[in-house]
Amino acid sequence: MTLDLQNYQPADNGSPPYFFEVDSTTGDLIKVVDTGNSFQFKTYNFRTTVDIESYIEEVEPVLLKWREEIEPFDEEFHSSSSLSDGMLADLRYDLRSGPFSGEVHVATYEGRIEAISYVPNTADEVPEIDTIVANPWGMIKGQTTNVKGAGSSLLDYILQKFRSRGAVKARLYSERDQYYLDRGWQREPDPWQEDGACGGE
Repeated sequence: MTLDLQNYQPADNGSPPYFFEVDSTTGDLIKVVDTGNSFQFKTYNFRTTVDIESYIEEVEPVLLKWREEIEPFDEEFHSSSSLSDGMLADLRYDLRSGPFSGEVHVATYEGRIEAISYVPNTADEVPEIDTIVANPWGMIKGQTTNVKGAGSSLLDYILQKFRSRGAVKARLYSERDQYYLDRGWQREPDPWQEDGACGGE
């Protein structure tokens, strides 16, 4: 999916952290925004050995923890866990040959990493966000202890970073197409479909 960065409007003050709490009267979950704290961001630049070492020390243990499975099955948790596992494998593969032009971006809340994104190559006018993943424990339906909003806030931070470098579009690989379509992203043409061919629904 792609997003035109020329017309991109960043969210006001980013996406604030929020939790869900149980309404004592109704028993329903209600959204409570944390107005006293915000997400913080950090970028690991893989052109430098120091950042590679920092990534291995600070981020890799988080991905190792996030990829662990839980029971009983929760679809959102397992989707996030699977993405964490895939990101870890991709990064280990890409880092084998040493420094390269990729980056990892993280969003933290009160010092804890809550979302991670991998950008394999930042040099193009259309940089690609290979993966963006939020803490699986915050994805469990009905949970009320883990902060939410980190993934959206991190994505906003990355897109602003891309635009400041002169990128004209951003590309994102996603398992949640409708979520991003509703936020202004566009599907790309299927590269395997021949010109003039009609695809079915």
